[in-house]
This record gives sequence, C-alpha cells and structure tokens, in this order.
Amino acid sequence: MKKINFLIVFIIILLFNSCAGLITLKTPKITGGKIETEKKYVPKKPPVLFEDFEAGTVIGAYSYANTAGGASAKYVISEPGKDEPHSGKYCAKAIYDSGTNSDWGCGFGAQSAYGGGFIDAKDREYISLWIKAKQGLNFYVFCNEASANGADGEYWNSPNLLGTGKWELYEIPMEQFYKNIYSGNQQGNNVIDMSGIGTVGAQIGGAQGAGELLIDDIYFK
Repeated sequence: MKKINFLIVFIIILLFNSCAGLITLKTPKITGGKIETEKKYVPKKPPVLFEDFEAGTVIGAYSYANTAGGASAKYVISEPGKDEPHSGKYCAKAIYDSGTNSDWGCGFGAQSAYGGGFIDAKDREYISLWIKAKQGLNFYVFCNEASANGADGEYWNSPNLLGTGKWELYEIPMEQFYKNIYSGNQQGNNVIDMSGIGTVGAQIGGAQGAGELLIDDIYFK
C-alpha cells in the first residue's frame, strides 16, 4: 500500500514539473521577484551638449510676446549670488509677464555657445533639459532647425509641460514634437533634422501672471 501511495505522489510531481512550461502564475507588477518600475530612457549614443550657459552669456538670445495682451519677456544670463543654477555658475533666465490674453503669452530662445550657429545632434532621440518654473505654469519647449548641415529651418514644438516650482528634469522624445505651422520653413521636409539644431527655447501660455523661468543643462540624447 505504501508503494502505491509513493507511486501516486511521484506521478503527481512528474506531471506538475512537465507542465511547468505551460502554466505561468504571475503577480501584477512583479517581474523576476522585483517590483516593476518605469523604465528610464537609456541613451544609445553619447549625449550631445547644446548649452550649459557656463560661458556666462546667452548666445543669440531673443524673446517675443503678445504685446496686444500686455505680455512681455526678456531672456538673459543668471546673476551669480542671486539666481541658483541647476549646476555650475550660470543658467539662463527668462523674466516674463504672460499678459491678460489666454490665447498665448510670450516666448524666448537662444543658440548654443558650442556651435557655429547649430549643433549636430544626429541620431539623438530625446531633448533633456532642466527647468525651474513656478508650480502649475503651462509652457512648452521648442527646437528650431538652422538652415545648415542638412537641416531646412523648420520649427518644432513639444507637448505642453507644467512647472513644479523647483528644478525639474524634462526629457522629451523628439518624436513627440510637432511642426510649428506659423513660423519657420513651411516648405521643408516635415522631418526633424537633428543634424542642425539652431535654437532651443520655451513659450509660456497667456494669462498666467508674471515671474521668472530658469533653464539649464540642455542636452540631446
């Protein structure tokens, strides 16, 4: 009788093991015994520095605003001892008033101190930059192509972003940028030409008050 019981147990174990490849028991959000976390972007190539502002100036800085709605903007280098950059000694600072018209407010941008009018970020897939904007501020980042090095001068805007009131890292896939149909070359190839990025900046939505927005450590990855 004991032999029969032993054989039955042996057969059950054998059947269970043989089905191990067919039966999978999963716990939600668990992989290999570890809790799943959001996967961060892993650069396929070395990052390309667009600007860290450590030259102590904002190259080719410009600003624009909905003056009819009372908006204004100025894009300058930070003041050591007064403004706290994300890293190093300097960052860029936008001093703005977004006006009273909710359609749009103001924007500002600059070129890179590390290129002759453009930066070659070919094969990079993300823009990575640190921004300090007041909590809840609605804005977007733009990347404008130069008309050089295979780029044809089209302008590209990111999806809307929100400020957090502190330095925040924004890493935005370039595939999420959409073409600016109001500015830039409208007869281009409708593709972001990463080989010739000329300007990086931000635009703030209207009717959000006045304040300052800081930008630092802009890379393409």
